[in-house]
Order: sequence, then C-alpha cells, then structure tokens
Amino acid sequence: MKHLASNKSTSSLSEFEPSQVQPNAIDLKVKNIYKIHNNEFIISESTKVHRKTEELPLETSEDFPSGRWYLKPGTYEIIFEGEVTIGPDEAGWVITRSTLNRNGLFLTSGLYDSGYKGVMAGALHVNCGGAYIVPGTRLGQFILFKAESLNQYDGSYGTGKEHDKKYEEK
Repeated sequence: MKHLASNKSTSSLSEFEPSQVQPNAIDLKVKNIYKIHNNEFIISESTKVHRKTEELPLETSEDFPSGRWYLKPGTYEIIFEGEVTIGPDEAGWVITRSTLNRNGLFLTSGLYDSGYKGVMAGALHVNCGGAYIVPGTRLGQFILFKAESLNQYDGSYGTGKEHDKKYEEK
C-alpha cells in the first residue's frame, strides 16, 4: 500500500485536514447524501440507465442547528469532500470506517483507476435501524496502492444522464 498524503505518492486529494490522515489511509468527510430509488437500473456495453436519486434534506434541531441527515434503512449515494487525482502508477478505493461497520452501516465503492480525476463516492448501505449523519463527518477511508497500469482511466464518473433522457423519451 501507499499513502495518499505521502510525498512518495503520485496521487493527491484536493482538500483534507491533518486530522483526516490516519496511519494507512485518509478519512473522507461526507459532503452530500442522495437516496437511491428503487426503479429499474439498466446496463449494457452501450447504455447506462441509472436509478433515480434524490438529495436528502438536512434536518435542523436545537442540538444540530447546522443540520443532519436522517437515513432510514436502505441504500444511499455518498459524495465525499474534495477531488482525487490518481497517479499513473497507483489505484485505490474507499472502504468503510469501523465505527459504521459496528453499527450496521457499510460503504461499497468501485476501484479508482490510474489516471482518474474527480469526486469520490460510494454506496452507503443502512441495514439495521435509522442513522443520523452530520455533514463533514468522516464516513470512509481512501486506501491507495501501487498498481501496474496498462493504460489510464478514460471513462467519466456518473455517465448515463444522456442515456437516461433517451430512455425516458422512448
């Protein structure tokens, strides 16, 4: 493994605080949460029709005047603060912080290929009971490793909006 905050890494994260640097990873803070709806998902080599998502509103209270999200059991898209740039000889992924695991929540994430630049996100699965989450809370960790890359990332995160429109028009 390599460390994203190391000067030996060819990768970088646009914004993080020293308190986010852990021995083997960088903690990731939640920026936005979207509820993933239960409509059909379609994927082929030429088409992606994503499930619909809805940004969760923040609930405010006397204890949380800046707001917090309430998550019922289900699956949510989590967007983290900052943008990552993955170096040409590295790759990585987002894993769940242990506190979430111990409380019935876990993150899943795809691989961040060499050459990827953009947001980091994952699916948060809430399995037992509801959960309150405050914006800026550390939910995931980004781990990085040395990778033999045959080429560089050439896709785009979240593609499929054009296909969504075409599908809806049919």
